Amino acid sequence: MYKRFHGVDLHKRYATVSIRNGDGKEVHRIAKCIDFKDYVSKLNFNDIVIIKTVSNAFYWSDEIEKNGATCLIVDSHKFKVISESWTKTDKKDAASLSLALWVSTIGKEFVLPTIYKPDSVIRELRRFFSQYLLINKQIRQYKNIMQAHLLENGIVLTDAKREQLFNPKKGLHFFETMDLNQSTRLCLIMNLYLLWNLFDQKEILKREIYKAGVSLKDSVKLLITIKGVSPLLALAFLADVGDIARFKSARKLNAYLGVVPKVKSSGGVTQMGHINRNSRNLSRSLFTQGVIHFVDASPLLNEFYESTKLRRGAGRSRIAVLRRMFSIMRRMLLSQEEFRWTDKIKHRNKVYEYELELNRLEHLAHAS
Repeated sequence: MYKRFHGVDLHKRYATVSIRNGDGKEVHRIAKCIDFKDYVSKLNFNDIVIIKTVSNAFYWSDEIEKNGATCLIVDSHKFKVISESWTKTDKKDAASLSLALWVSTIGKEFVLPTIYKPDSVIRELRRFFSQYLLINKQIRQYKNIMQAHLLENGIVLTDAKREQLFNPKKGLHFFETMDLNQSTRLCLIMNLYLLWNLFDQKEILKREIYKAGVSLKDSVKLLITIKGVSPLLALAFLADVGDIARFKSARKLNAYLGVVPKVKSSGGVTQMGHINRNSRNLSRSLFTQGVIHFVDASPLLNEFYESTKLRRGAGRSRIAVLRRMFSIMRRMLLSQEEFRWTDKIKHRNKVYEYELELNRLEHLAHAS
């Protein structure tokens, strides 16, 4: 049984703390805890702490639990006591957190909207994939800028010419056949070098992702039995979901991954809205690009996609396929069964290339 209940409102340079005893009475309050590390070092197994979702919440959660205390991280968007408060101050937020913690722990009158705390492997993968998405976004921006420069000079690129322009080995020779003014030529060359540097950084990051996900290689090999799912996509999915067993149904998983539409129902009338973009978007962002391959993975998925496309349009049919895909992947991870329509030859090749890359990374690590 806990003896002290701590509500912590974390900020960059300080924290506001409210502490309650076993009776729910606030016995101490720290308006500005500058040395938060010293405060954490004094906690023990008698303490339970609750903090809001901030960028360093996982770090402080680990530090708090090293001393034997328990730490919960509450979703501040779903915690209405704070998000819908009329008067919002640090002191009131900390007091509300400690009171809610005491009520939910002792009285058990309601369940706090806490968030999932992934292990270190998942956190590292998520950090890498955040950078990966950022690089992808920057690559798209540079490509669009370069094509806009060409359009200003009346040049529209074909797919073949576009591929030649962005190729590090052929890009500079591409200008020899084009009549461009000096400013356009200079801007294009500068953007090309920046683009090629991003390509290099992306490959480095991809290797780091493989290295960080070595402990998940059995799950990766299972998921890549699906046509179109590469080891990188498999790791992205595993990084997004963390512990797959925490999702009691496929719908809960799809809602978490942001591929379930919002629903408004009132007076017997139900309206389906757009997908919830405030959810995790890693899997949705990367898997959307491979929908055409997933559709060919099985005759059932192909039939489902074509029928949905006729009724709902191409955009909604792609999201519908992603829902099916994520549901299938959840079931595969829980049952440890391969995809029913696996192409054995392609799967064997993917596994061989994946293991070859892992072995290469291992040799590089030993050599360094």
